[in-house]
Amino acid sequence: MNQHLHFAMIGCGRIAAEHVRQINRVGKLMAVVDIDPLKAEQAGLQYGVPFFTSAEELYSSKIEMDIVVIATPNGLHAEHAIEALENGYHVLIEKPVALVAEDILCMQAAAGKADKNIYTVMQNRFNLPVQLLHALLCEKALGKIQQVLVKCFWHRPATYYTDSWHGTLLLDGGVLFTQYSHFIDLLCWFFGKGKLIEASFNNRMHEGLIEFEDEGVLQLVFDHGVRVKMEYSINEPMFNREGSIEIIGEKGRIKAGGAYLNEWDYSTHDSTLKNRIQLLQKNIFSNTNTNHMPEAGLLRLVSQPNDYGNYQGSMRNHHCVYNSLVQSLQYQAPYYTSIEEAKNTIELINLIYQAR
Repeated sequence: MNQHLHFAMIGCGRIAAEHVRQINRVGKLMAVVDIDPLKAEQAGLQYGVPFFTSAEELYSSKIEMDIVVIATPNGLHAEHAIEALENGYHVLIEKPVALVAEDILCMQAAAGKADKNIYTVMQNRFNLPVQLLHALLCEKALGKIQQVLVKCFWHRPATYYTDSWHGTLLLDGGVLFTQYSHFIDLLCWFFGKGKLIEASFNNRMHEGLIEFEDEGVLQLVFDHGVRVKMEYSINEPMFNREGSIEIIGEKGRIKAGGAYLNEWDYSTHDSTLKNRIQLLQKNIFSNTNTNHMPEAGLLRLVSQPNDYGNYQGSMRNHHCVYNSLVQSLQYQAPYYTSIEEAKNTIELINLIYQAR
């Protein structure tokens, strides 16, 4: 990996440590920024780099850097990304890229003017069961899709929201932005643009803590009439119980399951589909520790989510994100996702939330 890429990071919250691990693997961290002076100082001392309490101070410092990583609250992503682009730097933006599509258009305009790139983070695309789902869908191996079921049942305790930007409409936006934008992104990646048919929302366990729902049920329709039912909640009492996408077609059923899309399951009586799945399993799972490689049935992958102490997040695939970023910058290889795809996701989430 290139050791000459220089990074600065804005935002020293829960995901920052994972970004720093990957930055120091592929390049060099040059500075950190956080509006909280204590967080900024602690991160600067921990990582041995200069620290600042505003982006303006960072850019005035003239520290050598190529890429600014944006890991601030959701509602500030666009502002911070545009500022970095206008100062002549590429940006890597944590999910969600923004809360409204109009902000993404402004980011794209700034990137075009500066001739710089916008990189987004949707690391669940690299989950191996997700890769297998996508490969089978690209081949239309299931035949006509009859039903898609998405289940997201996670745990977010009161302490997650206490004295935090989490839970506010202005800076958080909602559960579909902060927790489950990964799943909306994957649905758009699999099936194209989506529309809302019906939605119901409820705040059952977090009243007074958050300004939006803590559970919901959605009926969506995507290109070619693919219908999706999605149930989601952050009300699991102790741990993240399930994060799954199950696709039922005329030739069989495939599922990326577990708590983090980290388990693979399928069933079919179609010999052609069965043979194709088994070949893809061998190719995609070839370098992975597994309990067993089934002809049909459950396959658990040895992998870990991001751990934040009193709760866990999505899969720890940021290394794949950074590998793709480096390939893009060094060799002009296509980045694994695009800002247009991110825009589709944000537009769909906003369409859903118009029904609140």
